[in-house]
Amino acid sequence: MKFIHILITLLFITSFLQAQEHSDTINYSFNGRINVGSGTYAPFLSTANEYDRYSFAPNSLTLWGTLHKKLQTSRSFDYGFGVELDGNIAKTENRFFPEELYIQGKVYFLNLYVGCKREVFGNQDTELSSGGMLWSQNSRPMPKISIQTNGFINVPYTKGYVAVKGGLSHGWFNNSIGTNNLLLHHKYAYIKLGGSFPLNINYGLQHVAQWGGDSMPVTLDNYKRIFLGKSGNSTANMSDQINTLGNHIVSQNLGLDLNLKSIIISVYWQNITEDPPVRFITQEPNIADGLWGLSVKLPYFKPFHSFVFEFMSTTDQTGPWHDLDGVIYGGADGYYYNGQIPGGWSYRKMTIGNPWITSPKYIRDGSELISNNIVRLFYFSGMGEYKSLNYKIKIAYSQNYGLANPSIGNNPFSQGCKKQYSYQFESSTPLIFIKNTKASLGIAGDIGTMYGTNFAILLGISYSGIFGL
Repeated sequence: MKFIHILITLLFITSFLQAQEHSDTINYSFNGRINVGSGTYAPFLSTANEYDRYSFAPNSLTLWGTLHKKLQTSRSFDYGFGVELDGNIAKTENRFFPEELYIQGKVYFLNLYVGCKREVFGNQDTELSSGGMLWSQNSRPMPKISIQTNGFINVPYTKGYVAVKGGLSHGWFNNSIGTNNLLLHHKYAYIKLGGSFPLNINYGLQHVAQWGGDSMPVTLDNYKRIFLGKSGNSTANMSDQINTLGNHIVSQNLGLDLNLKSIIISVYWQNITEDPPVRFITQEPNIADGLWGLSVKLPYFKPFHSFVFEFMSTTDQTGPWHDLDGVIYGGADGYYYNGQIPGGWSYRKMTIGNPWITSPKYIRDGSELISNNIVRLFYFSGMGEYKSLNYKIKIAYSQNYGLANPSIGNNPFSQGCKKQYSYQFESSTPLIFIKNTKASLGIAGDIGTMYGTNFAILLGISYSGIFGL
């Protein structure tokens, strides 16, 4: 921790010196959205991948304000910060919470931040994806200390044809049922080949672990075991001695990017692994599971300039048996679920990974369990603009089969598959009679047996501005 204090102090000193030489600008906004509808829940797509900003209630008002100072790419030393305060008003719940609250600093190709900050990890389409296998934009940002590269950086002496990026974070989960003081370990590394060639290939690996808590001492030895994915020592419980210490999830990403100027095509594949050893993405025993995506961008065709097709499957789970007749097969993975951590891979009852693996918030009995992790998803999203009108469409069809291993919890889908159709159309345009203000209108809905039949009209307004320091 002493190193972190020194680094933060240096960052603030360099940021202060930098600020004396350059003027800075701060972006701010005031926003509101009304959800008026019917059904048991707000439509799925109106809340998924929104960082837990909106209420699940079918009729609600959401207000939020933001304040951001962004890092400047042209500077070797810089500082930044972000604040977002959100509030929900509904018949069944009222919430007020900080969505973002962080400070960050930049030193050449590295940046460090402390606090809660929105981020996107993975090689999926950052604007239109259903969400990465390991990280999506579904849960609220958790408090972290993070050091990472400023995106991809060119490897010296490769003339830009080889670039890498990486990061390391330490975070804190909120205290919840049965798990106090639970910690996050996250690291990632990516490589990209191709540079200025039209075709680039990228590959990356992300590793997360949930550790600490009431039953695991936070020691340097345990951190080393978590970092390296090793089993626990003799003081750990029997499960952590037999398996890896803590709850580990690994995701590998493989992608191709084709840039022909008039059309940009990206193809990406993400897997998920919960059992060691970790093999290359094409050699994993659960190769049938993962996220496959196609992203197309048409820079010169404004009416529909971006769209995405995705397919996700989590039905294999490395086979139906974890152990049978004394033989350990390593199956019945139960993605995002963990027997020692009631909430599994979720934060404040929202799934951290792909939101179609159902968030615990959908369970209304007060529990925090992941209740549905066997899913097939077919997903389409696109956006475009006509004059000053911007619009976006999302359509999803999911097949939901419950838990990978019903013996580890109540399986609400014992009667078979629950099918669900979800859709959303949104549009926004500047208000010509109020400067710096945009209005938005949308409709969203669900039809099926997973989340029920829901419908909503979404009305929003946003005011934004900039001021200098």
